[in-house]
Amino acid sequence: MGVVAGLAVTLHAGVVNAQAEPADVEQQIRDFIFYVNINRDDAARAVAEQMLGSGMSPQEILEVVEGERLWGDLQEALGKAGRRAELEPISGDIVLLLRDARLQRARDPGEIDSNIQALTGPLRGKLYARDLLKAAGEYAMPQLLESLLQRRDANLRTEVQRLISEMGRSAVVPLSTALLDVDPASQELLASILGNLGYRTAAPYISELASRAESERVQSAAQRALVSLGAAEESTSSLYLTVGESYYDQRDELTAFPGEDVQLLWNYDPAIGLLPTAIDTSVFHEAMAMRLAERAMELGGDQTRAYGLWVAANFSREIDEPLGYDNPAYPPSKREAMYYAVSLGATTGEGVLARAIEDRDTPLARRAISAIERTAAPNRIWGSAGRTSPLVTALVYPSRRVQYDAALALAASQPQQAFAGSERVIPTLASALRFAGERYAVVLAESNERYTTLRSILEARGYTVLPYPSTVDDVREPMLAVAGVDLVVIQAGTNATSATYEAVRSESRLAARPVLALASTPELPRLRRAFDRDVSIEIRPLGANTDGINATLDALIQRAAGGEIGEEEARIYAERSVAALRDLAIGRNRILDVTEATNGLVSAMTETEGPIRLQIAEVLAMVDRPDAQRTLAQASFDAIGDERVALLGSLAVSARHHGQLMADEFVAQLIEIAETGADDEATAAAAVIGALGASREDVVRLILAGGS
Repeated sequence: MGVVAGLAVTLHAGVVNAQAEPADVEQQIRDFIFYVNINRDDAARAVAEQMLGSGMSPQEILEVVEGERLWGDLQEALGKAGRRAELEPISGDIVLLLRDARLQRARDPGEIDSNIQALTGPLRGKLYARDLLKAAGEYAMPQLLESLLQRRDANLRTEVQRLISEMGRSAVVPLSTALLDVDPASQELLASILGNLGYRTAAPYISELASRAESERVQSAAQRALVSLGAAEESTSSLYLTVGESYYDQRDELTAFPGEDVQLLWNYDPAIGLLPTAIDTSVFHEAMAMRLAERAMELGGDQTRAYGLWVAANFSREIDEPLGYDNPAYPPSKREAMYYAVSLGATTGEGVLARAIEDRDTPLARRAISAIERTAAPNRIWGSAGRTSPLVTALVYPSRRVQYDAALALAASQPQQAFAGSERVIPTLASALRFAGERYAVVLAESNERYTTLRSILEARGYTVLPYPSTVDDVREPMLAVAGVDLVVIQAGTNATSATYEAVRSESRLAARPVLALASTPELPRLRRAFDRDVSIEIRPLGANTDGINATLDALIQRAAGGEIGEEEARIYAERSVAALRDLAIGRNRILDVTEATNGLVSAMTETEGPIRLQIAEVLAMVDRPDAQRTLAQASFDAIGDERVALLGSLAVSARHHGQLMADEFVAQLIEIAETGADDEATAAAAVIGALGASREDVVRLILAGGS
């Protein structure tokens, strides 16, 4: 009982001032009702604020309301207040306070005990107790299960069983958790109850009981329950994985307390009973998915599926877990998620990536690609007849980060066999040299005027906004001219937001982009409910100001795409891409031909500076094309000092590997530098001349020039 008591949380504490007396709060409630009824909204709001700031707990305020029989009048006043703009916010606070107080009271272990005892009492109290126990839901299950399994009071046991049978899904997970560890008679009873409840969430536990039970009665009860659930023909491990997938997908029916900050994880100890543990809702579904996948691993079966689910859930746990949170389902003794992902190899990583692509889960996709990059060997086959590797599919995933990550991973594997989609790798790496820091946005507005307003906000953030389109179809051609769209803003007009959003998602290059939708106030509740689970879209009121829009965009882009690609991240992508191209060139990879990047490398030489430019020159030196060698030569002539020496060094490498691919006038300029340049520059130019195999007459000129 102490464990359950520890879970009782005050959900709404109000503003704490000096402790008020119940009589004061009673009068404030009466005044609130009075002022609402005579349309004195200012006075009603003032006394409501006093009541909320009284220092009394929600339950104490509820006791005043119920004790003075004010409930009906207050409910009527709150209904009126909720329809008035000035009172709607504070009336909502009162409704929430009273709701939470009733829920808190229903979940109190002492209240639960009293209500269980009332199940065998007078009819009126019995009916009230049943309602409160149903409201308590899972929180009541430890004491309800104890009462169900006791042998002292048959009437109580009958009433509890009837109640549990009516509680629906609230009873399923706690009873399933206890099923394998109670005595055989109790197992038979619980299996029958779970079968009658009809929730397939219980199926794997019942299936395991059927395979483990020694009692024929228990086996028969378990088999009947499986038939009732339509799960008699499936393996136990497959059932665990199916339920685990449902948790991973965060199905509504598996969330016991929607909208609340915590959920309950269940364990069972025969000596104590059911043991609930509070866990942050943000990581609850991942914890359950991992727990069920682990059980499937223990039982054998489809290990590839189990590994993929476990790794995906573990990565998602890391992504969603609040900073500094002490997760009761993932103790500090466990290592980071990447440790387990890489230990399971590239096949598991590809499975996780396929899941991420299907779910448009960009943060998960990036982690999966990182795991693949660390483990994929050169002999890895990236696709075959009828099968495209998720890593290759990621090259066209609508997030430039994911595209770059995928191209880098494929390059790092140094593939030795051809695969469909290989032609995209080198151009993607080349684009990272030039475009990683640029950002593009699409604005879909109902008028050019609204488009212009939104465009100015985005341009102030550093976005290049594509021309005004009337529909999604109109934006397809402009998208071909840019590296990729990073953000979509929708202002579609009344009742058109959902359809416009679906059109955006049906366009492959926009399918996973963060979307900000601006809608009229009456539409907001419906749209927010519709997109509640979609982390890639944010709904804001049409009248939001610039600061509000920018704050929303910051949070949306961070959540959906890991934030905007800034200059530092763009530099890192460029450095990693040029290093990958250099490794491919040095390895003379036949599948990923660096020659295909020549145009991008040539352009990047004029658009970059510093160390990255010299690294690009090293790659161009490996390219057997005249324009590559000419670019190196011209860059050398235009540079000065140490940079000229370094570029001449790359030009010498090109000359050694490919001979003379440039016109004679370039050679003449080299001879001039060798004749007149400073010592380091002259020597570097002379090395190029030697590598080119210059004529003896040119060499004699250099010798004689040096002796004059």
